[in-house]
Amino acid sequence: MMRVMSFVRCGLATLCFLVPGWVSAQDTLSVFPGRSLPEWTVEAARGTADAASAPYALAVETHAPDVLPRAALSMERALRSLPGAWVNDQGHFALGERISVRGMGARAPFGVRGMQVVLDGIPLTMPDGQTVLDVVESAVLRRTELLRSPAALFWGNGSGAVLFLATDDEPETLRFRAQALAGSFGQRRVLVEGQAPLGAHAVQFYASNHRQEGYRAWSAGVRRRAGASVRFRTGASSHLRLLGALALQDTEHPGSLTREQFEADPTMARPAFVDARAGKESLHAQTGIAFERAAGSRTLRITGYGVRRALDNPLSFAYIDLGRTAGGARVALRQDRGRIRWGIGGDGALQHDIRKNFNNAEGAPGDNIFLDQVEDVTSAGAFAYTGFHLARQVQVMGGLRYGTVRFAMEDRLLANGDQSGSRLFSAWSPMLGVSWRRDGWLLFANYGTAFETPTTTELVNRPDLTGGFNPALDPQIARGVEAGLRGALGPRLFVDAALFAMHVDGRLVSFENESGRDFFRNAGENTHRGLEVALQWIPSVRWEATFSATASRLVFQETALRGNLLPGVPERRFFGRVQTRQQDFRITVEAEAVSEYFTNDANTAANDGYVVFDASLGHEGFTAGSVRIMPFVEVRNALDARYSGSVSINAFGGRYYEPAPGRAFLAGLQLHILP
Repeated sequence: MMRVMSFVRCGLATLCFLVPGWVSAQDTLSVFPGRSLPEWTVEAARGTADAASAPYALAVETHAPDVLPRAALSMERALRSLPGAWVNDQGHFALGERISVRGMGARAPFGVRGMQVVLDGIPLTMPDGQTVLDVVESAVLRRTELLRSPAALFWGNGSGAVLFLATDDEPETLRFRAQALAGSFGQRRVLVEGQAPLGAHAVQFYASNHRQEGYRAWSAGVRRRAGASVRFRTGASSHLRLLGALALQDTEHPGSLTREQFEADPTMARPAFVDARAGKESLHAQTGIAFERAAGSRTLRITGYGVRRALDNPLSFAYIDLGRTAGGARVALRQDRGRIRWGIGGDGALQHDIRKNFNNAEGAPGDNIFLDQVEDVTSAGAFAYTGFHLARQVQVMGGLRYGTVRFAMEDRLLANGDQSGSRLFSAWSPMLGVSWRRDGWLLFANYGTAFETPTTTELVNRPDLTGGFNPALDPQIARGVEAGLRGALGPRLFVDAALFAMHVDGRLVSFENESGRDFFRNAGENTHRGLEVALQWIPSVRWEATFSATASRLVFQETALRGNLLPGVPERRFFGRVQTRQQDFRITVEAEAVSEYFTNDANTAANDGYVVFDASLGHEGFTAGSVRIMPFVEVRNALDARYSGSVSINAFGGRYYEPAPGRAFLAGLQLHILP
């Protein structure tokens, strides 16, 4: 109770601080850039609707990194202002950010689960439902869409929510920028980015090198990323886009701590992980092609992609060697004619993994092999939807998808018998929504579903430590309803609000053994209920503010856990950002308040609530010839709060806590070549 009251007092103090001017994202525009709702196509829903009539909870932001310099070192910085989203950044590169929306994705021990992520129209989510964000360079994002509703109709397996990211904006003139920054805990990053029109065509590229020593011991790492795309205008109403992205990573892994270790020294690493030289070395390469043709009222889209991933992952219990090849394609046809909109399509994807587990010989593969198997995942689906206007202001939309996911495994280590086998999962996924638009406001309601299979990693991690797939692990199914509104209260205040209720069957939850290895089981039923609110206020040309709040209650209904709260997700979260322009300077102050939340299914341990303040100062630049120089400085965790920014859910021995960095300073320069 004392922790809750402490959080309430801190939250009220934060709100009092923010009331004079909440913030718009420091370099963003919300889904409401003017009095009326925008007509742009919502790509997170695969082009089935526009933001003005989409009958589901949706947040859209556009970014302008070439206008305002920013560090943007992680996805947490790009997504933290979005209502309903909860992003955990462990402060090191080994696990990547954990993203959950309305509790979907909270179980992920690494990477992203339970939601689809798409970069420039190409899925980052594999056929088994696992997403790796290695190739996403958040500093070059131009647009972010978060569809918070269950969306299996649009994206199939693992679609509890959809995050769509875009790096291109069809430049009209040549643009080039370079950025260099350095700061606390050995942070150093160099970034270059360029865009140029080539007649009717366009080209874009970026490259970055990010190093850190780390706040904690044994958390140093390096990330190198590069990407390029070429857009060809193939006709008056068609274009073709070729994309490529590459990420190289080499990092140490400090592991999670017990409460006693965290309170004694949050900078320490888990001794067993240091002894095992735990870490990750990976290569992730992705290519894609997208073709679109609009002919009258019809639009045809064809996309395809390929992925190659290599992972060497020494951990305390084993040395994991994984090679992955994957790819997929999608075809969709859409027509808008008068009051009726309809679409049909189909997609399929393949994933081929070669997985080997060795004993860990001080960070190298040992002589003993524990696992040697080939895993194949095949997914296929077809969908259809239609929308029509009952009246000029009322639109109804409905759709249905059928999808299958097949897992097959060939056991190449036969010393303990042949564990080869397969699992087949399938589901029907309906969706129904209605929206009413009037006087700059949109009211909406919908019913949607999400079908989520275990990933290959979750299926092969059997509690009995044998090979093959876990025969007791099944998919989870989510069915959700929501109602909400978005629109403008006059020309300066914009509102986004949604109420949701979701029922989850067969909830996939993790548990850990004494060696630190994660296993998974189905935990019966869950109910998720909550409220999301976001406000954007622009009182003058010099002041902007945004406030977002999420209040939710995610409860187990399983007999053994009935009434317990889902771990890893706070019931209440507040975020605010105030930004002002004074002469040539831009000043930004941010605050985040998070309530206490549990770290295990039994609800016997918790992570304390916290309040964190950040601030930044940027100059709009000095011109030297054809170069514009823009300096900036940032301070993060300005009050040096000690808190755990992420947790390891259900960790063995109470090792739940992953300390967040203390006070940190960053400074940098951004250069622009003027056209």
